[in-house]
Amino acid sequence: MNDKTCETINKSALLHKRLMNKILERFSLTYAQYQVLKTIKTHSSLTAKEILVYMDTDKATLSGVLSRLERQNLIIRTKDPEDKRLMHIQLTERSNMLCDQVSQVEMKCADALTENIKGRELKNFFSVFERILENQQSKLEEETKRTKEARK
Repeated sequence: MNDKTCETINKSALLHKRLMNKILERFSLTYAQYQVLKTIKTHSSLTAKEILVYMDTDKATLSGVLSRLERQNLIIRTKDPEDKRLMHIQLTERSNMLCDQVSQVEMKCADALTENIKGRELKNFFSVFERILENQQSKLEEETKRTKEARK
């Protein structure tokens, strides 16, 4: 049963990413780029380090995504006036509009995913899924702690 749970969650995540990549082709974006833009939009202005924390990704991946977004004029990097080592990353007017457009398409997609699933059934699904996510987070924290202790 548990093996099937993990396979199902993984398959759903992969299908969602593939679907979103297909949708995002219309906007000349990748899923990773859109996730970065969405994260920045949610928090207004972030440093790369803050984006890393929110997205739980690695530096190399984020660096490449940020470079491409900057070349596409979708983000602006500005130096922190108090700490010149820090760069604040903000959306351009164009990327703000792009995020809004993609968000509308993403909402329609989400509605389609839950088509014919209404009321109590949908509420139960989200309740159970939230508990699964909490369990995953807890297990990840335990494993991270165990790994750190083993390195000592």
